[in-house]
Amino acid sequence: MNYLETLKRQFNNRISFKEKRPGIIQIFAPFFHEDGDMLDIFLESRNGKIIISDYGMTIMRLSYTYDLDSPNKQQIFERIVAENGLQEHDGNIYLETTERQLYNALFQFAQTIAKVTTMSYYKREVLKSFFYEMLEDFVITDLNRFNPQPRYIPDPQKDYLEVDYHFPLGKKSIFLFGVKDSQKARLSTIACLEFQRSKIPFTSVIVHEDFENLPKKDRKLITNAADKQFTNFDDFKKGIFSYLDRESLSV
Repeated sequence: MNYLETLKRQFNNRISFKEKRPGIIQIFAPFFHEDGDMLDIFLESRNGKIIISDYGMTIMRLSYTYDLDSPNKQQIFERIVAENGLQEHDGNIYLETTERQLYNALFQFAQTIAKVTTMSYYKREVLKSFFYEMLEDFVITDLNRFNPQPRYIPDPQKDYLEVDYHFPLGKKSIFLFGVKDSQKARLSTIACLEFQRSKIPFTSVIVHEDFENLPKKDRKLITNAADKQFTNFDDFKKGIFSYLDRESLSV
């Protein structure tokens, strides 16, 4: 296989190969996990393409310390893989490339595997960065029966005041705002107060990424302006169904 010889030269002979099964080559290259173990990387030539795979070894290794045991964790994992240009099927993480791009593709693959295997260390930051995406996925998918309308503008004359999600429950409107920081807390407070001042009939619901992380002043302002608050995303997922059902019956 000429491309293996080329790869060996590109790595200055700091790489070796072993045929694990017919047509499947394991690479031993200077790519390591935090504990010093070498990454499990395999090559397979198929239909003119080269497939770089881990054959499920990354998820298996991750499971020793961190299980993908919730929809949120699974979604974060899938985003890491997809946003770094890789794919995953039945636990196998892989990347299709060509002989010409193989060297660069191996680094891309190794860097992504490193991100996946360290999910447990930076999960809080990842969850924060995906708060609004996770909220949107949940609302559109799980709350679909309540007919959510994203990016709703109640007053066309004030189109700068936008509601994240509008739930039209008969004659009653629920305005839902997602809040993960002070800036969004203040914007949501202003919107609620302006809608109240304009006598728009609505009930406001706030779902926080983490209410306790807001400055005390912002917590006080939004509490005075909002009708209902969920202090974190998990509480929102548990309580929003019964809340919307009760609001529907009160119409």
